Amino acid sequence: MSVKIHDVLIIGAGPAGLAVAAHLRESTPSSVFTDAEHDRYQWIKKHSGRMNLRPRQRDTERDATTSLEQDEMDIQVLDSSGSNWMVSWNKNFAALGISHLRSPMFFHPCPRDRDGLLAFAHETGRCGDCVEIANCVGKSMSKHRRKKRVTKRQSIGSSTKAVLEIDERDRKDYFTPSSDIFREYCDSVLRRYSLENLVERTRVTSIDFDQFDEVDLDNDDNPGAKVFKVMTVNGVAKFAKIVVLAIGAGGSPVMPRHLSAAEAEGACHSTQLQKQTFLARSVREKILARKPTAIVVVGGGLTAAQIADKCVRDGVGRVFMIMRSGVKLKPFDIDLDWMTKYKNVQKAAFWSADSDEERLEIMLEARNGGSITPRFFKKLRAHIASGALSIHTETTIKDQVWHNERKTWRIETGPSTPNIPGEVDYVYYATGVQPDVPTLPFLSPLREKVPTEVVGGMPCLTNDLAWKDDVPLFVAGRLAGLRIGPDCGNLEGARIGAERISWAVNEWLERHRKTHSNNDASYDTLCRRVGLVNMYESLEFRTFNGAAHKTYDRSQYSTSGLYYEDIGIAMATATATTTRHSPYSSLHSSYHQNAHKSEIAGQDAYGNEHPRANYGSNTASKYVKLLTFPLPAAPW
Repeated sequence: MSVKIHDVLIIGAGPAGLAVAAHLRESTPSSVFTDAEHDRYQWIKKHSGRMNLRPRQRDTERDATTSLEQDEMDIQVLDSSGSNWMVSWNKNFAALGISHLRSPMFFHPCPRDRDGLLAFAHETGRCGDCVEIANCVGKSMSKHRRKKRVTKRQSIGSSTKAVLEIDERDRKDYFTPSSDIFREYCDSVLRRYSLENLVERTRVTSIDFDQFDEVDLDNDDNPGAKVFKVMTVNGVAKFAKIVVLAIGAGGSPVMPRHLSAAEAEGACHSTQLQKQTFLARSVREKILARKPTAIVVVGGGLTAAQIADKCVRDGVGRVFMIMRSGVKLKPFDIDLDWMTKYKNVQKAAFWSADSDEERLEIMLEARNGGSITPRFFKKLRAHIASGALSIHTETTIKDQVWHNERKTWRIETGPSTPNIPGEVDYVYYATGVQPDVPTLPFLSPLREKVPTEVVGGMPCLTNDLAWKDDVPLFVAGRLAGLRIGPDCGNLEGARIGAERISWAVNEWLERHRKTHSNNDASYDTLCRRVGLVNMYESLEFRTFNGAAHKTYDRSQYSTSGLYYEDIGIAMATATATTTRHSPYSSLHSSYHQNAHKSEIAGQDAYGNEHPRANYGSNTASKYVKLLTFPLPAAPW
């Protein structure tokens, strides 16, 4: 029996899944280049015809195959929400009437251009629909004023954390796009990479990884190899060499109490809004009859604020927001120092953590619970002034009783809030979703065969975001937080995860593909993928610890150079060096002295664990390139 085996099966058609699919179809993912890398890349393109590089004999057949390789990758996407991309995302935005995203312009799933969304807004003449994110740019102040502010903070016992400043030249980045612009931009990404018809609507019930004897799996690339068997709710089996899990938090909604079937008529979690009308039937009838209505919103994040605003706009008489902590105002879901140029310091601390438990603590501290944007809080202030909304901080619900006859709640809070009426018509829980891999039933077959440690509900993945080194189940989005960082749940985290996964997927397929089994073809493919063909055409093979590697001819270049690590451990010199996990990594690198100390430890030039470092015995089989450049010119 002949069975179709997909190269990649992506579970989840949201932003994280879209980012992975786009990266797999993109040959030059320049959106993750740094500014210096962009300059170097543009210089190579401009002077490619005059570069003094050693010519190599071209292999027309291989070059043609390489250029088509990304398009030939067989990708299938499964999603339970619909047969199109971003269905759940768009439904959530429509249900709450969200007009603008929270993220800045450079957060998007397209791998081709970091400023692609900004360029799209200019191209379509809709820059006016983008709204500036306040309190991010334009906060430049004199040294005297800065010192005065720090002194004032010290006098009142506040944090002495330095005030972050974003350069005025970056102002264009700190606008937020409208939901319509972002949706249309994602549609353009789908058309660019021919991703429109890849999504199939179905729900996954189990994932297994093995050699399946009951079916003759004719894996042309690697006969007898293990593959994934993904069962769907309708009993159809899907087979794939690689599976990417992009399902968001992947856990159950956090509910303060379990709701019975009768109580579910008067309450819901925010994740259920896309499956029902926003206001319950009983509430709509009261509004039409001009009767008093009251609704309670539990939660202190942006979703809770959006629900409260939607209730007021839809005609609810009184809305009460109840939150355990105080109101926290932040432009983004994580602290600003994880967003700006200073994020490298934070990420270096995150990656150098001694354990995943420590990383979890860093994540929780960076997110610090739910928060509301200053711009949206202005809307809530207007509702508070009109008397339609009241916010109760440091308050919890002690008891709530559902009266099925009257279809209302009796709610008791602690501390007591007298202005909440005795009858509440509906309760919305905007209390988030907690990652919890052990509760995902479709992963049970895999977890039984290949168990992995779980911290904070998230799996302890490899640095390539794989389940195990020999199990190519890759995880994107929030479930990959222990390897990506606190931004794992937003669009930036989706893009960073997609970049790592796409590289690992191509490595895996190259390693298991007969037609490209030789090192030269495999390595040439990786080099072409980043658009740096001219620079790498001068590389030649040499042997290092029994493995094939490529190196520049030192006689053509300055002897003062740097070692550059691509997929293996850090190899460093005793002079100015830098270590990066790819030439287009989101983690900026800088020259550092005496980096040779990290050679054995598998660390970068800062002494931190490298995101793609491999400390196993097979590190000699990894590709390591030695690049030399005349200093002081920047290497990228």
